[in-house]
Amino acid sequence: MTEFELALSRLDGVRKVGGGFMARCPCHKDLKQSLSVTEGKDGKALIYCHAGCEYSNIIKAMDLRRDRDNDTPVITATYDYTDAEGKSLYQVVRFHPKNFKQRRYDEERGWVWNLNGIQPTLYHLPELIQAITEGKQMFIVEGEKDADNLRKNGQVATTISGGASTKWHPSLVPLFEGAKVIIIPDNDDAGRKYAKYVADMIYGWCSSLKIITLPSTIGNILPVKDVSDYLNIPAITIDNLLNIVYNTGEYIPTGAVTRDEFNSWRGVNQYLWGLLLKQKTYKKKRYISYK
Repeated sequence: MTEFELALSRLDGVRKVGGGFMARCPCHKDLKQSLSVTEGKDGKALIYCHAGCEYSNIIKAMDLRRDRDNDTPVITATYDYTDAEGKSLYQVVRFHPKNFKQRRYDEERGWVWNLNGIQPTLYHLPELIQAITEGKQMFIVEGEKDADNLRKNGQVATTISGGASTKWHPSLVPLFEGAKVIIIPDNDDAGRKYAKYVADMIYGWCSSLKIITLPSTIGNILPVKDVSDYLNIPAITIDNLLNIVYNTGEYIPTGAVTRDEFNSWRGVNQYLWGLLLKQKTYKKKRYISYK
């Protein structure tokens, strides 16, 4: 029996999904079958918990090989980034032990582990553009796993490769004209700082913009690091998340406002102002000044 076959025999709730299987993770109370199991080279089991459980803990709970942490890194997930038409641009690759790399495909050389000549873009870009066109709300999160877990719950979600360390290229900002955006930061200082950075970038283009705050724990017991943790709690559904969104006010940039900023309409929602002008509700006059 291969390690892959042995792993499947020791899991509950196993079901076939695409080229692999989903099962209940043995490391947490899993009612949603969040453990992905696929067959790797030489029958190895490639295992990944979408709720965020540590690989070493899963292996221990399943009583599989104890020396996998010393193995050559194994690919556990790939995330495809495309252009607006759906043409593949590059991939983010997740490894065990936990690590991320980016690669692009070259017809002559195969996979090349760099993004030379490629500008990082947004995950699931075609869906994002369609949602904005149709007036649907969408989420911006910190990582592909979180975006995919929201999509499994019927939501439109995106991120950018590289997470909180990636600066957005200005060309991405106009995509959000008229968008209804909810930003969900990870529950740490870096996540909150990144959420504000993104919000300040796209504020003024969106028709609605919110940053929501997830509880750091549930029942003072279960820690919540990100939206994947939150949605994986058995008592939580997507409706709980949408209720937080509903009860959160619009994002307003903070900071001192100078005379020049006021007179140049910095911080004004340009999208809504444009709608008012088109409806001829207001006439564009000389800006109000103040002392």
